[in-house]
Amino acid sequence: MQFRRGSVTLAVVSGDDQNSLGEERDLNGDRYGVRYLLPVALWMVVIFVTSSIPADDFPHVEFWGWAKLIHLIYYGVLCLLVHRAISNQIRYPLLARHSYLFGVFFAVLYGVSDEFHQLSTPGRHGQYTDILIDAFGALLFIAVFRVYTALRPRATGGASGE
Repeated sequence: MQFRRGSVTLAVVSGDDQNSLGEERDLNGDRYGVRYLLPVALWMVVIFVTSSIPADDFPHVEFWGWAKLIHLIYYGVLCLLVHRAISNQIRYPLLARHSYLFGVFFAVLYGVSDEFHQLSTPGRHGQYTDILIDAFGALLFIAVFRVYTALRPRATGGASGE
């Protein structure tokens, strides 16, 4: 919660001042856009640009499932970036608490829009199986991330290590 009085901002934090990634929250929001939203936007641009490449110009790789693996990675990373951005905002605490679900939802929704976009790209076509792989990638990355955060040792505060 933030309280403003003139040019002074007081931030009241309940519990911890770190997110699930172990990063300190930027309670003022001064750099929130650059630090959390810009990576999401840039990653979305990468996905858009690569899906805009006509099929004839796309590099051919002799590995079965290469395109599906790329989908899985693209949307898994997008899901984690969205989760990171949402979990670090303070305006909507309910959304921050469910940032994992929102990350998956957003990644799948962007995957659907990307498949529609590919319908207008020469030599490319949208496939519902790609949307399923996008969803699986988002769920897989979030599941691995949640297991990782549950198993990693927590940093203890204080100089004495208590």
